[in-house]
Amino acid sequence: MCTNIGATGSSVGHTGKTYIGSVSDDPYDIRTKVVVRRNPTELGYIGTHLSPLNEVSSAADYSDSVSGAPTRGLNEKGLAFTWTLALEKKENKPADGAMRPHDAWAKVMATCGTTGEALIMLESLPRDFAGAGMLADKQGNLVLVELGRKKIEVRERFDAKSGGTGTNVNCWIKMQNAEGDPMVSIGNPDVPNQSRFSRSEKLLGTAEGNIDLSQIISILSDHEHRDRFAGDNPWIPGHGYSICNHGSLRTEEFVADRPAWGSVSAEVIAPMDDTFWYTYGWPCGETPDHGDQLLQERSWGQFIGFKLADLPAGEYTTLTGELTHLALQQANRLCFSDNANNQNQ
Repeated sequence: MCTNIGATGSSVGHTGKTYIGSVSDDPYDIRTKVVVRRNPTELGYIGTHLSPLNEVSSAADYSDSVSGAPTRGLNEKGLAFTWTLALEKKENKPADGAMRPHDAWAKVMATCGTTGEALIMLESLPRDFAGAGMLADKQGNLVLVELGRKKIEVRERFDAKSGGTGTNVNCWIKMQNAEGDPMVSIGNPDVPNQSRFSRSEKLLGTAEGNIDLSQIISILSDHEHRDRFAGDNPWIPGHGYSICNHGSLRTEEFVADRPAWGSVSAEVIAPMDDTFWYTYGWPCGETPDHGDQLLQERSWGQFIGFKLADLPAGEYTTLTGELTHLALQQANRLCFSDNANNQNQ
């Protein structure tokens, strides 16, 4: 349950680079870690692996449907993706042998080099998920695509010459009326899609022409609507209303039967720089206010950039927020953002 933002070309400014960013919003006992995958017959890629901390976790159906790798990614040809879960009408059933999201995205990462190739691949794959995808490539293309079990539609398409920005939340825009579950519609003010979408679009519009890595991080760290009680969310009680999601039911401890949800990590992918930026926990780096915000005291408050070129296969972070021995061995290929202790209100 996430927010994605993207920008390219003239919207970025004099560099004309392309960025896609995301917060990964999950129950606090379901976490991400950074992994590099390499296979001699396929394209190598770096991305996040989503996994429960324990064998028994909260939100079991959700965990079963989305856990795995990659959930975001960048491959060695410069193709990048992120995505958000959406809800479609219940009568849309998957075809036999349909693929879960991480399997479909792994196929795209291992095979495709451009957004155009990725769209063709996604269209051809049988899909057992509904989502809003965001694709970017080294050529400056940025595509927002809506994916369902029965249909796929491109919502927006930008390139380096035209520029452009976009936002995804946990619903469709183009296919919503015909194919989506009305509860999560952008028009429903009780569900966080409206607050996160409108805030992201406003911030991207304000920064138009001057967007860079620090601006993307600032938007992902935004706390507008944080004061709304996450327990009032009728779709997922405990999931908050702000982009940097501090969801809490204001209890003294995390309870798997009624979990709080929030941003367990954030990512910014810069395909032209061959860099996958990642932070553990809240991108703002704040400490928890409530006991049910499990492990959020470990939030880094700073992004680390993993340059894919020549990084060996393996795990680079743990589910509890540590850099692995492999990451430390590759320290000369890591970069650090300047947003330490960013307290964006």
